[in-house]
Amino acid sequence: MAEKQSKSPWVWISLFMMLGLFAAFITFLDQKIVRNGESVQPSDSRSENKTKPRFDFYSVLPDRVLDIPISEEERAAIENPTINKFAGKQVLLQVGSFQSANEADSLKAQLAFLGLEARIEPAIVNDDTWHRVILGPYTENSKFSRTKNLLIENKIKYMQRSVEP
Repeated sequence: MAEKQSKSPWVWISLFMMLGLFAAFITFLDQKIVRNGESVQPSDSRSENKTKPRFDFYSVLPDRVLDIPISEEERAAIENPTINKFAGKQVLLQVGSFQSANEADSLKAQLAFLGLEARIEPAIVNDDTWHRVILGPYTENSKFSRTKNLLIENKIKYMQRSVEP
C-alpha cells in the first residue's frame, strides 16, 4: 500500500518566495537597463556629432577630376554609341554536323528548348551529305556571349566560324 505523504506548507511558502524574489530581480535589472540606456544615449549622440566628419556630396564631387586615357576610336564610340566595334564581323556557331537529318533535327529541337534558334544547312563533303546545325549570325557581343555561355552550361560543344557580310 502506498502511503500518502503529507506535504509541509513550508515547501509551498519557500517556492513562492523564490518565485517572488526572481520576479523582483528581473524587474530590478529591467529598470537598471532602462536608466543606463537613457543616460548613455545623449552622450553617444554628442560624441557621434564630434567625431563623425561631415561630407556634402554635392560640394566634394565636383572637385574630383580623373584623367582617364581614351583612344580616338573609343572616344568616337562614346560620343556616338551607335558605332559598333564588331560591325564588319559576323560570327556563326556550328553546334553539330551529322550525316543523318534526324540527328540534326534532334539537336535543333534540344537547342529550341534552351531558347536558341538554330538552322540546318546541308553541305557536301567528299561526296557525302552532312547536315550542319548552325546558330547565328551574331553581330552583337552580348547575344553572342549569352549563347556561348548557354552552350557551355549545357555541355554542348561548338565551333566558332567567322563570316564576312
